[in-house]
Amino acid sequence: MKVDEIKDVELSPKVRWNQLNELRNRFASSTLLSDRKVTQLMGFTLLVLLIFSYFSPDIFFTPENFTSMAFQVPEVAILSIAVMLSMLTGGIDLSIVATSNLAALLAAYILTKNMSEDGEITNLWILMACLAGILLGLICGGINALLIAVLNITPILATLATLTLFNGIAIGLTNGVSISGLPDQFTRIGNGTFFGVPTPFVLMVFIALLVGLIINRSSLGLKIFLIGTNRKAAQYSVMGDKRVIAWTYVISGLLSSFAGLIIASRMSAASPDFGNSYILLAIVVVVLGGVNPMGGFGTVTGVVLATIVLQMVASGFNALRFNQFFYLAAQGGVLVLVMILNVVLENRRRSKSINKSLES
Repeated sequence: MKVDEIKDVELSPKVRWNQLNELRNRFASSTLLSDRKVTQLMGFTLLVLLIFSYFSPDIFFTPENFTSMAFQVPEVAILSIAVMLSMLTGGIDLSIVATSNLAALLAAYILTKNMSEDGEITNLWILMACLAGILLGLICGGINALLIAVLNITPILATLATLTLFNGIAIGLTNGVSISGLPDQFTRIGNGTFFGVPTPFVLMVFIALLVGLIINRSSLGLKIFLIGTNRKAAQYSVMGDKRVIAWTYVISGLLSSFAGLIIASRMSAASPDFGNSYILLAIVVVVLGGVNPMGGFGTVTGVVLATIVLQMVASGFNALRFNQFFYLAAQGGVLVLVMILNVVLENRRRSKSINKSLES
């Protein structure tokens, strides 16, 4: 986020000049901090790669393992980007997995109902099924937007409620049974390759670039950062803060539906309770990726790198035959440590800011 872009925000005359200067300073410091965290993550990624490659070269450091990780990273990364968007405004979206499951189930239902006995289906029906799932994701995001932006319900409570609602709908309509046996044309999305690169990974890169452009190069992105940094000042922008928050949760629902379709195509099935652990994992990824849980700054690059790091740790633990519960414990430990580090760094930044103010 460039500091100069703050000039594009039209503030009310009631907002004093010192408030604008404060915003400039905070944006400058948040940009530097985000860049620094991305650099640190790149170094940490290399360190993790070297450690597991040394201890398990025959299993971890192989083309097959890297390809497997490239197939698994995208769904977590996209869900994490969805969480990141809401967290940038100082909120959170706990309904991402429930939304992705609901979108996947709808698409899977349409596919299986219009598939021939020999498993064939037209490309038009595949397109219709995907669009239906995406539309449902937008609707779910719209419900969150209504509760949070219009009715002013606290994000964590609103999305916890919709998580339960969407899960209940999914389990009620399917009786808790998965929809499997999806057509080959659809499963190629999650299991195919594009010039040797796993198709889901290509889709993830495209989505990450697009979201990165939105939050860094558009007025909507600037206002998302403004809300997370100073909600009161953001109220005076051209696009009201409520509308920005609404768009944030709608886009989050859209991204969740993309993740659900990728998961369904990779697994050749859709389930009402798939990936429940992804909620905690996505939060760990976002915080590890340098996004401030209180809002105001973060990068898509950091989130993607954090996803890759945690996937390498999971793959490394598996290669070394560690118990899977150690990985779950590691996730919680990483979240606690990063949160403590963020608090320490924020307190240090505030102390320096106060000292500079007193000196001047």
